[in-house]
Amino acid sequence: MSDLNKQQLPEIEEYRHPEKTDDPVWLGAIARVSTLLNKTAAVISATLLVGMTALILLEICMRFFSTSTYMADVLVGYGVAAITFLAAPWALEEGAMIRVTALTDRLNGWARWLAEAFSVVTAGSIMWFLMTHQWGSVTKLYSRGSTSEHFIPIPLWIPESFFLIGLALLLVQFVVRGLRLVAVGHADERALNI
Repeated sequence: MSDLNKQQLPEIEEYRHPEKTDDPVWLGAIARVSTLLNKTAAVISATLLVGMTALILLEICMRFFSTSTYMADVLVGYGVAAITFLAAPWALEEGAMIRVTALTDRLNGWARWLAEAFSVVTAGSIMWFLMTHQWGSVTKLYSRGSTSEHFIPIPLWIPESFFLIGLALLLVQFVVRGLRLVAVGHADERALNI
């Protein structure tokens, strides 16, 4: 990176991925599995985004010939929900989510640790709550065989599963952060610099 780019984008230089962490071996293994799952979900999310873009372009071209796929709006709607929830765990891990650190930056020692612990436990609890309810929704849709009422009937448990998978991966990420907070003393959370 040239010196000019370094001056224009100082947050890139501050944001590093250390090869060595102070995580215990067992926590490092759990974190690597979580990272692999998050990256896989992000790749699927990016692939869905490319597919949705292609579908929209196809729909535009088909409209020039007075025809349609009759499903673009539905599939893009499902796709937007899928990419949002599949990309969220990776964004959280990479520090790409907006996190207000105005309070925690002013705290030190046990006060900061307690604030971080409260945040991780609260967010993890919310993810668990949402995930259990979403699991009930997915299993109900699957057992009933519910499908969408569109040109191509899509089993409704499939788009609902993307939400469930995203919530589960977010929960795993919060568990990793909580374990890191207990085992090492910090949650290794990066905040997005704006």
